[in-house]
Amino acid sequence: MKRVIAISLFLLAVGVFNNPVEAKGILPQFRNLSVKGRGVATGAFVSPRMRADRRAIVVAFGNLKSVRSVSYALIYQTDSSQEGASGSIDSSVGNSATRELLFGTCSAGVCRYHTGIKNARLEVTTFLKNGKKSIKRFRIRV
Repeated sequence: MKRVIAISLFLLAVGVFNNPVEAKGILPQFRNLSVKGRGVATGAFVSPRMRADRRAIVVAFGNLKSVRSVSYALIYQTDSSQEGASGSIDSSVGNSATRELLFGTCSAGVCRYHTGIKNARLEVTTFLKNGKKSIKRFRIRV
């Protein structure tokens, strides 16, 4: 009897863990994209990190040859207003690029950094060569 129960539990576990599961977090328009590597749809690689002095974000972009263009926006709240920085990268710059997005403004070599930063987020929109677009959002703790 114990052997029958053990075999039944084993078969149940194999059946549960071998069933393919559809990812619920993927938008319908991106479910049919080809997949490379570790389950990431083809497109630009984005890696944001905080600069050592925590006054800027350094964003590394890779695999740019496989996309048409990438646009990005850093948006955050200060004590008095909403601030931000944005830009875009064309695939003609090469296969990789790096951008430094300041929490502040610079003019004539003088930078003034914002204080009291909260609700910071980075939004990266990738325009694929097949006409589709992908949006990646990152929350940033300052």
